[in-house]
Amino acid sequence: MLGCAWGVSLAIGCLGLLSQPALAQESGAYEAGDVGWLTGRNERFRERFQQLLVAVPSRDLPQGWQLATELGRPVAPLLWEMLQAERSNVGRRLVLLAAVALAGGPAEDERVFAWLDRQKSMPEERVLAAMCLAYGPRRLRPVPAFWSRCQGPDRSPEQVLRIAVRLAAARFPGTEVGFVGSVDDDVGLSAACAYAGLPIATSVAARWWNLRSPDRHAELFWRGAMLGGARQATAGHQPDPELAQRARELMALSGDQLANVRAAAALFRLRTADLRLEGSRPDWRLLQVAVAESAGARALRDWLGPVPQPRDEEPARLAVSYVLSRDPGEVVNDRAQWAAVPRIRAHVAVALAWRLLGERAASPIDAELSGVPEWAFVRWASGITVDRDVSLDDAPLQAAVRLLRAERLPRAALRAALEDALWRWGSHPGLGMWEHERLLLRDLLLVGSNTGGGKYAPQVRPEQRYRATGIGPDDVFYDVAVALYDFQSRPRLPIPPEYRLR
Repeated sequence: MLGCAWGVSLAIGCLGLLSQPALAQESGAYEAGDVGWLTGRNERFRERFQQLLVAVPSRDLPQGWQLATELGRPVAPLLWEMLQAERSNVGRRLVLLAAVALAGGPAEDERVFAWLDRQKSMPEERVLAAMCLAYGPRRLRPVPAFWSRCQGPDRSPEQVLRIAVRLAAARFPGTEVGFVGSVDDDVGLSAACAYAGLPIATSVAARWWNLRSPDRHAELFWRGAMLGGARQATAGHQPDPELAQRARELMALSGDQLANVRAAAALFRLRTADLRLEGSRPDWRLLQVAVAESAGARALRDWLGPVPQPRDEEPARLAVSYVLSRDPGEVVNDRAQWAAVPRIRAHVAVALAWRLLGERAASPIDAELSGVPEWAFVRWASGITVDRDVSLDDAPLQAAVRLLRAERLPRAALRAALEDALWRWGSHPGLGMWEHERLLLRDLLLVGSNTGGGKYAPQVRPEQRYRATGIGPDDVFYDVAVALYDFQSRPRLPIPPEYRLR
């Protein structure tokens, strides 16, 4: 939702623009006068973005960025014009740069790099550009001269910029080309290197892997190494046996302050098929990360059931993993139990329908299930016609029901729509990896600032938080970067391929 009637009508009025054949998402090219692109000549759009992103009395960054996101790439030319018109106000330029990245996504990468090529060394803008790249999905093609283009002409880039660019490097193949192995002994630089799968000096890594008497902020490196290892395993690389042992040791650590470390280690063990039932059932936060894929869910199925346990504060994601852990027939047989729990029943039904839609031949499920309208998708996936009186609160799923009645929705399209719903609802298991990657970015780049980042670690004294050098802790950069992090912390479609259900 745009948050205002004007925004809703504006978005609806632009739907026709989104389907223009000129808007090839992979081409990376457009001309200011082309049909379908919004430019500075569109006064209505310019004025609205001016109000939401630039004008101080009316500025509302989340609403402005949301508008840019919903209008998509057609509005990129207008936002580029507004950005280039801002000559000296760094804060405004940062806001507009973020809007461009949100509107265009990876399709604007080429123009972002071309823009960086023309700029003088401006750490704030380069760091924010790298952050936007790091927020995005994994790219399929390498970027020539990635390091020099991102870091600029300075021979010794600021520390915060080097960290941000290394985090961005994790999203691009081939970034090991041109990278000089890290010999820096800063934990943030080492953590970003480990996350991106870049080489680290053996002596430096040994320093951070001292679990008995760890150096200050060593947990940042542990998280980077675990998340980086999980990413490498997903890409088909064989896991490092030493790193696998580290993961087991990290998961055994105790203390609330190390919860993110344990979760990162669980993600590594999940992606390397190293999880098994050990000891007692872990806290629901850790368990929902460990069972985020079918293999992990099946390995730990004894800790999953059709109804939440009393201490499972947010059980919806675990409920979806319960569906992944069993054959669909078992979930159908358990329907009286999970359907009696309002917090999970819609999620279970949608996940079960997703499973059935992926099967070659599902047996008809003619049973009714009152109070769970999403059960209609389960029945349809098994070959039963959708009832005409099905009514759902979720508008996209209700639209899917209408298309099913008209026999205009293929099975593959419905399956994608159901997975999209789990992502929007926050119960998609892939959100575990997605969230922890963002948390690492936050803790490496934002927590040490004085202008908002400290809210993420209020229990830690300012002088004890990790802060990369290069941008002052009170700089306007952090006002924008923290707001952007908060905006990007809400899952939005489309689902990046690397987080999809598997």
